[in-house]
Amino acid sequence: MNLNWFSNILVHHPYFVLTAVTVFSCTCMIIPYTLKSITFPSFQDPQLGFQTRGTVIGNRLTTWANLVKSTRPSGEFTVNPKEYLETNKKVHKLKPQIQKLHKNTKKRKMKKAQLKLPVYGNVSIVQDKNVSKWIDIERWKSISNLDRLGTADSPLVTDYFFCGSPDERYAHIVVISSSNSDLFTLHNLKDMCHMESVLKNIYNYEDLCIQNTHFAKKCCTPWSLPNYVAILNKKDSCWNITEADINNTKHILLDCATYFHNAELDSDCLKRRPACSAPKACFEHDAVFNILHYLASTTFLPPNNTKNQWTALKEAIIFLPLACSTTILPYYYEIESLDLTFGDTRIVAMDFGIKNSLFDVYLIYDMWLLAFGSLFVFVCIWIYTKSLFLTLMTIIVIVFSLGISYFMYVLVLEISFFPFMNLLATVVAIGIGSDDAFIFCKIWAKRKAENEGIALPELMSDTFQHAFVSMFVTAITTAVAFLGSYISCITAVCCFSIFAGFAVVANYFLMITWFPASLVIWESSCLTHSKYITNCFMLCYQKLCCVRSRFQVPCSHFRILTEELWKAKEQWLLDTVLKFKYLWFTLLLIIALLSGFVVLVYPGFQLPDSSEFQLFHMSHPFEQYDFIYKQRFWFRQPEKLEQSEYKLPLRFVWGVLPTDNGDHLNPSNLGTLIIDPTFDVSLPESQEWLKNFCENLRQQSFYQSMLGPLLPNCFIETFMKSMDRKCIDPFLQTNLTPCCEESKFPFDKAVFDKCILDEIADIYKTPLSFLNAGMAGPKFSKDQNPTIKAVVIEYDSSYSYTMSYEDMETFYTQVEEWMKKELETAPETMKNGWFISDLHMYDLQKELTYSTKMTILLSMALAFCVLFFSTLNIFISIYAIITITSCIFVTMALLVLMGWKLNILESTVVSTAIGLTVDFSLHYSVNYRMCPQDLSSCRLMATRYALSYMAGPAFMAALTTAAAGAFMIPSIVMPYVQIGIFLVLVMAISWVYATFLLGSMLAIMGPTRNCGEWSRCRWHWRLMCCFGGSQRVEEHEDEPHQMISMIQDTHELESLTYPHHDMDKRDHPTLKADSSISPIAMRNRKSQQSGTNSSKYDFSDQQSSPSLPLQSDSSAITILMADDN
Repeated sequence: MNLNWFSNILVHHPYFVLTAVTVFSCTCMIIPYTLKSITFPSFQDPQLGFQTRGTVIGNRLTTWANLVKSTRPSGEFTVNPKEYLETNKKVHKLKPQIQKLHKNTKKRKMKKAQLKLPVYGNVSIVQDKNVSKWIDIERWKSISNLDRLGTADSPLVTDYFFCGSPDERYAHIVVISSSNSDLFTLHNLKDMCHMESVLKNIYNYEDLCIQNTHFAKKCCTPWSLPNYVAILNKKDSCWNITEADINNTKHILLDCATYFHNAELDSDCLKRRPACSAPKACFEHDAVFNILHYLASTTFLPPNNTKNQWTALKEAIIFLPLACSTTILPYYYEIESLDLTFGDTRIVAMDFGIKNSLFDVYLIYDMWLLAFGSLFVFVCIWIYTKSLFLTLMTIIVIVFSLGISYFMYVLVLEISFFPFMNLLATVVAIGIGSDDAFIFCKIWAKRKAENEGIALPELMSDTFQHAFVSMFVTAITTAVAFLGSYISCITAVCCFSIFAGFAVVANYFLMITWFPASLVIWESSCLTHSKYITNCFMLCYQKLCCVRSRFQVPCSHFRILTEELWKAKEQWLLDTVLKFKYLWFTLLLIIALLSGFVVLVYPGFQLPDSSEFQLFHMSHPFEQYDFIYKQRFWFRQPEKLEQSEYKLPLRFVWGVLPTDNGDHLNPSNLGTLIIDPTFDVSLPESQEWLKNFCENLRQQSFYQSMLGPLLPNCFIETFMKSMDRKCIDPFLQTNLTPCCEESKFPFDKAVFDKCILDEIADIYKTPLSFLNAGMAGPKFSKDQNPTIKAVVIEYDSSYSYTMSYEDMETFYTQVEEWMKKELETAPETMKNGWFISDLHMYDLQKELTYSTKMTILLSMALAFCVLFFSTLNIFISIYAIITITSCIFVTMALLVLMGWKLNILESTVVSTAIGLTVDFSLHYSVNYRMCPQDLSSCRLMATRYALSYMAGPAFMAALTTAAAGAFMIPSIVMPYVQIGIFLVLVMAISWVYATFLLGSMLAIMGPTRNCGEWSRCRWHWRLMCCFGGSQRVEEHEDEPHQMISMIQDTHELESLTYPHHDMDKRDHPTLKADSSISPIAMRNRKSQQSGTNSSKYDFSDQQSSPSLPLQSDSSAITILMADDN
């Protein structure tokens, strides 16, 4: 590829290139925030997008959601058409009267006495319409003071001491003892009282609290154990309780615990005293019920306490009179700054109802950790390039790449949904951007060192020819790995793959435009001795940016010392890899095999077993409550009990096609319903088949009978029974023909369409206490002649809802197979029915399992293609892909052993591991393939050549990316922590395996000469030469050097810190005096002797080059580097 024209533009017009790229990038960054149609991303619902779209079950779930929406009053369907039509008629008749009344009310001005009525728990006093607006003030005072004064049978302090009963919608905190002692002691209760006092004294508490209606501007008392001890013992405050009060409360709780666990004591006992079998002391103030149900943990006085013995209270809850909402965020910030330990008690968990909102705040707040990681990368790039200017240009490239990616995401692709996982692409962009900067600067420094005195245009052309391909290979492998995740049917994963893929591509185009132009400006400013040198600004600029003035001159002695240390370190690394090659090969391969067993066999990547999504680190009190303490209290137990007894519904739908025509990249866009044009349940054959379907359904093992009248569940059976009535109504003496016994099943279409409207109207006249229709029954159109557009048959199954993937798969497979078998006998009008249930979590688990495997396989296949076309050698590509696979298995095994589950984020980071691990193996493989001719016959020499060029730069690339991740580990946001851990692991493992495993494999069984080479002109493999059966094309002294691949020396990434002008002869004693010098250096030496300083690259096929010797096994693609002479 001839890119000289582009190199000339970069050299002669660098400021124009910088200006053009800056204008384009800034425009892309500014436009999205100036359009009203595009809003700034919000992450208040972090789990938005964590659902499947496009799967079989996902399409059905989306269609079901649309069907539910369509049966609402504002929807396109109605469940009771006669009632809908009658209501419509009344509305049209009343519309003129309403408009007239509206005009009259504008003319009148009525003064109404408004009375503020107090609220007592769930009971409020409402003024009756018929009572005069003039109310006696004294009488009102007596009404309002009834509860405060009390009666002989009611408590004196109950209704003004507390504002009703506790509720989970109030903010609550979990308290434990630091010494693991009983909380029900005087000392610990006093500590909890002190804790409560501190929480009430926070400055904005009174502005946010729920106020007691008996006292103006006085907050309700928190519902806590010490306060209930006080009220049971007629004390005004928890500070006044004594040891005797505690003992008295213990006796009451012991005596009443049995009634609580036997469901004989509940919150209504105080209202229905005669019917409540518990003693009066048990329901006084509702104290016992509230303590056992809300405040004490389930291990306190448990149901199996048959001996009625006292058990220690380990956990307790305090309910604060603060509504769970985002308005209490400032209050939570104040609590964060407090010491949560009070004596022997401490707060370990809390639920304020602000978890999602706080995540939105912390997601931005913890970006300072990413900033520190970026600063570390900044320093590494500065040390590596020895230029502050180039370092700043690299950081700008990273920022611009993210801005361009966001522009393409929201404006070009018009994706409105931006999940929080897209922010994780920032870390990847930093690693990729710094790696590309290392590559370009390395090749620039190498070519400059090999060609002293070379003109700047030639230097740029030479560098650009190599850097273009080298960075392209790196970018395409990483972008392919990200975009490979687009095959996932999970919305958030697809969005992340698009955004991250665009960021990588944008970074590449900026690195071949913005960065080379910056390099030209930097080089010109440091080497030019024209009028600019007298400018004070340029002098300061040179001191900050130039290599000689900043590093080389002042630090020459330090540089020499560190250079020698680095050389010794590199030599030690090479000797370690090669001398112990069999040890490394065996050890690392065994570890990879064991890791494969851990990932694929046991214990394997576990699927998520909770619908809760962890947003913060497990030490955060919100996560402690959700994952540890929430289920330890009885008021949370009913949810668990109901869930265990909740039977999965059997829902069979006809009339709408299970198609998701919405935007799969926008979880809020579910599309519209698609009506089945072949559906017609009113035909006789459809009626007959539907009746048999319901009968067969009730005979299946997965069916469970339901209690109560099932009027709409299988409406055809109810309709048949209603048609058995007499044709003359015995009470109304009306003629019901044809909706009577005269019509026989299956009914004619006209009879069915007429009578089904009356039947449905009669069903919905049933009292709601007997009718539980749900979504079952026919759905009608809203026109003047209603017709059935959809039908739902719904029953309960014998399967309970569970998070177990295996159990849910058994349920779904069994019902789905039975449904398909039944549809085989259905008439054409009923063929398109489908089954659905509460399968959201099951489908997510199923998709995570499938898409993660497919993404890995697809990315590995594409990575293999990139490796092969970069090396043109099958064996090197196979060794490299084995190394990459080993890296993936070892990384995943460590994550499994760390307890990671295959959730949304984990699936994403695992699939992107390929793009981050392939680079090192790619560079080692290409450098092994491009070793000099005299080294190709010796595996050890070829491996030493490849490692000496790549060990240092690969280590720097791994260090910068891993550091960016390591700085995110201290974050409180769990996704940041996980991506940080992942980056550290994958970078460390990929560097170790690429250097030691791939290095040892190449040293042991690497291909020599042309073994495994692909000849494109003859379309065959060179395999016989593996054992010396064929010779490489010999090099003639008087003819140009030949190289086998079209990519010559493009991936030589030796350390930029200490560039080598040529290889040490001591490392290669078998080489000739000039064999270690690169072909370009040799060419330049010849050209300098002949008085020329130019170079010429000729990319041609061997058959069209008569000057070259033709051999039967010669390569089809050659690179000719000839003298100008």
